[in-house]
Amino acid sequence: SLLPDLIFLDIQMPDLTGFEVIERLQHKPNIIFTTAYEQYAIKAFDAFSIDYLLKPIKEERLEQSIAKLKQFGKTSSPIDVPGLQQLIHQLKVPIKTGDRINLLKFENICYLEAQDKYVFIHTTDGQKHLTDQSLSLLEEKLPSQFYRVQKSYIINKEKIKEMHKHFNGRYQFTMDDKDSTRITSGRTYNDAIKAEFGL
Repeated sequence: SLLPDLIFLDIQMPDLTGFEVIERLQHKPNIIFTTAYEQYAIKAFDAFSIDYLLKPIKEERLEQSIAKLKQFGKTSSPIDVPGLQQLIHQLKVPIKTGDRINLLKFENICYLEAQDKYVFIHTTDGQKHLTDQSLSLLEEKLPSQFYRVQKSYIINKEKIKEMHKHFNGRYQFTMDDKDSTRITSGRTYNDAIKAEFGL
């Protein structure tokens, strides 16, 4: 089996998360995180790895990372996976509306909704925040607990109260927010949802 000295590791991947990969490794290689998280997440990755690379990765930045590894050598302490998970969980996403920036904790976001040209972020306490960012852009930035179930909705999987089969193979999600909001999946998302939730 392969025993690499260095792993470039993303947090969000189709089969396993980066955390699950770390937990399954028998030996402890150096880890450089590659991530689409922006500046607000950097402290977390900086504290737990030799370096981090923001996607899209620039060749010059990759070379700096390798040089840093050669200079400092192998890290002696294994990665504190629970500590890193906790830090990520506490992170806030910056929501830009005009000149104003709201910082919303991931754990307080229930779902995101696109209405016409606007995108609203709904929190568990029933508040609604307008953002300048598109749903597709937010989908790329948010961690893997946020999942797109139709063209106009991204839900926080950790805030699902109930999930039911709906018409035409679709699914209805009842969210764990103040209003117990019901969100129905889009037909084109049926197969992806089945795979994601093991149905």
